[in-house]
Amino acid sequence: MYLTGKDIIELLRKHSDLGHDKQNKAFIRQVSFACASPGTSVPRAAGKAAGKIPLADAAAMYRFAGNDKIPISELRAVRAKTVLEQSPEGSDILIVHDMSLLDYSRHHSKQDRRPIGDYNGMGYEYVPCIAVDPATATTLGVIHDTLINEDGPDDRDVMDYDYEPLFAHFSKKEKQRLRENHRHQMAVHINGTASLLAGRHVIDVADREFDDIFILDCCRQNKRDFVIRSLANRNVQAPAYEWLPQSAATEKQSGHALEPGHICVNMEQLIAHAPMQPYKSLPLDAKNRVAEKSNAKRHADLSIGSFRAILYRDAKRNGQNVRPPRPVGVNIVVIRETNPPHDCKPLFWVLFTSLPADSLEQLAYVGRIYELRWKIEDYFRLLKSGYRILDSRLDNAAKIARLLVVLAIAAMALLSLKQMVGLAPKGTMCKDDYQRVKTAMLEPDNPAIDLNLRLFAFIAKSGGWLGRRADPIGPTILMRGLLYYLDVIDSFSQARSLIEESLQKRNVFSGRICV
Repeated sequence: MYLTGKDIIELLRKHSDLGHDKQNKAFIRQVSFACASPGTSVPRAAGKAAGKIPLADAAAMYRFAGNDKIPISELRAVRAKTVLEQSPEGSDILIVHDMSLLDYSRHHSKQDRRPIGDYNGMGYEYVPCIAVDPATATTLGVIHDTLINEDGPDDRDVMDYDYEPLFAHFSKKEKQRLRENHRHQMAVHINGTASLLAGRHVIDVADREFDDIFILDCCRQNKRDFVIRSLANRNVQAPAYEWLPQSAATEKQSGHALEPGHICVNMEQLIAHAPMQPYKSLPLDAKNRVAEKSNAKRHADLSIGSFRAILYRDAKRNGQNVRPPRPVGVNIVVIRETNPPHDCKPLFWVLFTSLPADSLEQLAYVGRIYELRWKIEDYFRLLKSGYRILDSRLDNAAKIARLLVVLAIAAMALLSLKQMVGLAPKGTMCKDDYQRVKTAMLEPDNPAIDLNLRLFAFIAKSGGWLGRRADPIGPTILMRGLLYYLDVIDSFSQARSLIEESLQKRNVFSGRICV
């Protein structure tokens, strides 16, 4: 299901219930602006002069962002309901977790900034949960997000950061540190979104910085599956596999008791000896990240294998070893590059999953789900390169959080725009796709060409795409083109009769155009 800006507005009207009709209209108005242009009515970010937008629109955006009568939690709830309209109960849905740094080091007006990253920057940490449809690889939208400022995460009114009794003995200062721990936040968000996602088959997906037994336990307790990349640096309990040499066994270490029929073994030994089989060739960019075929720097030939293990050891929180409530059994899927080039780091993924991993088809599904984790990177790039969130002059985290709700909703339409016409979400186009778009741009009136493709080509051309294959059609071009397209539609709808009469009679104004 692909949503246009109009679809999104209709869904928002259906779900918006902020306590007052004016507040509902103000929210919808800001989303309409953001769907039409980046920066929420400040189209300078898309290359259009700010002076061409009515001052009232810019003022409305600032008033909306600063309106503390509208709780951020309610805005997020409306957004979540809008996103889930695309995922009916009973369907599979991926929830991708990650964190992005919003660096406002030069924005001294933001008094609630905090040290971020390596502590050389100042700003906020943004932690969203992105919904992805595994069947179509479509980004559905943001289910929930958190902005962390100097006071900690801003969703403490709706999320239970003290959910785990094992952390009850932490001091007040330690509990504050715990709230800012990204692994702890993911576990909290899994618990907090459980009722929202009830009735759907949820698979939580995350990269290796979220390798944590408490996260996996939360998934189990909420009857959610998971695919999380592992750091692969611990002892586990494993069956005494025939392919595992006896010398691989190690002594029992701290943690839960040894399960019957299992031995303790370091994961590196299991990975080194696990049986592998040919998998597929995967396009990668220069940083070994999953890429589209047209933008790949190289193709990695992969093998795949799996084994069963039990995670039983204590985990660290705030530098303290804490024993988890129970051991967690997982399937471990290993994806490894065979015969990598000498000058390239080989691709190597170790994935914890609760999904079945017996047949090659099941293993391939786990690998495919982890590849879809990169969808959240497209969203981050859109926020920063397209909507220029790092240029925002809003002066505190609460205002930025309201703006992020609006931009995340508008991004739903933009992220699906290229996929709607069968194009890769980023990078240059392959030869065939380029020819399709170029033909649609040159023949906008050809009814034999799909209407969506012709409109996409018109938007790209209006946004500044010159029709060169080497030039990617990025978010800035699409935003600029969308703004122009919507301006044209708006003008035509308001003065249709006048414009048609002008074109027919070729007056002094239309004559300058229709030559």
